[in-house]
Amino acid sequence: MATHEVQAVRERGTGQVFIDGFLLAEVTRWPSVGFVARELLELDRTDDLSIRVVGRNQYVD
Repeated sequence: MATHEVQAVRERGTGQVFIDGFLLAEVTRWPSVGFVARELLELDRTDDLSIRVVGRNQYVD
């Protein structure tokens, strides 16, 4: 199984979902971050998913 870096950034009421450093989606509901990341990575519920939350005005490295 491949390992992916998933990061979520809170910005102006939205959650921006970065996977491997690329902005792939924006969500309006914060709990949707995990769901969207799983869909984009084609993971099922049994796969482990780690999301690092980055605060507002911080950079995703």
